[in-house]
Amino acid sequence: MVYVGIDIGSTASKVCVFDGKIKKLLVLPTGWSSVKVAGDIKLRLKEIGLIKENCKIVATGYGRISVPYADKTITEITCHAKGAFYLFKNDCTVIDIGGQDTKVITVKGGRVTDFTMNDKCA
Repeated sequence: MVYVGIDIGSTASKVCVFDGKIKKLLVLPTGWSSVKVAGDIKLRLKEIGLIKENCKIVATGYGRISVPYADKTITEITCHAKGAFYLFKNDCTVIDIGGQDTKVITVKGGRVTDFTMNDKCA
C-alpha cells in the first residue's frame, strides 16, 4: 500500500509518498490559498500515477481541511508524535518551529502526553 502524507502549512506545503520507504518528497509554497496548493498537489499526484484507488492520503497542518480528497485528516501535533515514534522507536520530545507558532510535544509510546505552544512564528 502506498501512503501519501500532505502537510498544508501556513507558509510551505509538504508531500511525502511512502510505501515502507520514502518514494517522493515535494515542497511547495502555500501562498495565499491553501485550496489552490491542495489542487496543485492533487495534479502532481495524478502526474505520478497516484489516485485515490491505489493509495491512502492523510492531510495535516494549518490547511488540512483544504484537502477534500484526503481519506483522513489529523492534527499536526498527532502527526509529529506518530512520525517521531516511527523514526526513533522511543519516547521523545518534538519541537516544531512553524510559520505561525512554535510547538513542543512530549511523546510516549507514540502518543502525545503533553504539548505546549505559543504564537511566535519562525
